[in-house]
Amino acid sequence: MLRNRFSRRAFTLVELLVVIAIIGVLVALLLPAVQAAREAARRMSCQNNMKQIGIAVHNYHDTLLQLPPGEANGTYSGSSAFAAILPFLEQNNAFALYDFTKGNSDAANLQVVSQKIGTYICPSNVFARPVPIAGCDANNRAPGTYAFCAGSLDPYGTPANGNANNGAIVNGPSGPTNFASIVDGTSNTFLAGESHWNFRDYTFTSGTCSGQVRGGFSYWSSPYPLATLFTTLGPFNPKSMAGDSKRLMNFRSSHPAGLNMANVDGSVRFWSETVSSDVLNATASRNGAEAISAP
Repeated sequence: MLRNRFSRRAFTLVELLVVIAIIGVLVALLLPAVQAAREAARRMSCQNNMKQIGIAVHNYHDTLLQLPPGEANGTYSGSSAFAAILPFLEQNNAFALYDFTKGNSDAANLQVVSQKIGTYICPSNVFARPVPIAGCDANNRAPGTYAFCAGSLDPYGTPANGNANNGAIVNGPSGPTNFASIVDGTSNTFLAGESHWNFRDYTFTSGTCSGQVRGGFSYWSSPYPLATLFTTLGPFNPKSMAGDSKRLMNFRSSHPAGLNMANVDGSVRFWSETVSSDVLNATASRNGAEAISAP
């Protein structure tokens, strides 16, 4: 009688399995919401990075009365606009280390170009491999996940071949540009956009890393069109190379269904990857006089 009085009924195996199943269902329901919340926070942080870049460009313009050139002399071997705005992002030490008389791949600039700048990295970005890899990434250059917009045409374009850059940030032969040259309006013209490192079908073709996944080419210090000087020519937000090397010079991100683009006025919007190419090209050019409706 005493044993019966103080004994307690235990859970059966079936009851335990039911409880575990309920917990599993709840976790499955909550996980997408948690992931969506995390991505929303990462996207907001990414947008803040782009706003900081926009403010730095404005401060550069206020100081030098022109927009920073995407590259200086038409050889694409020097420094990028991201290097030029370093002092306006509280990166004075990095700027002081940079020898602008030498290229970004020169050993003299190893100490600075190998630095990862937090403002130049979107937290949502998926890296297909570590960057840099010693001996594979020239001068151990650190990555960036943003590129300036050179317009809607070929980013290599020059006035000599009738194909000058028609965007806000241009290569040396196509410039200089300033706010006055943004005829379409600073709120209607792209300044910069995102660039991911997740092209898993883009591989190294030479050196010790030949055949390995390269992922991308957006080193923040490089002025090359495949690195930091993009246009809207070609598919927007491509997910793979698909045998088309021009996709390396198009804006893309690791965000679901679209990417962030900054305008010259400093505003940042999220653009759907399904947006019309006509709208993209019109917003990429600085003086096309098009009538557009941004998302």
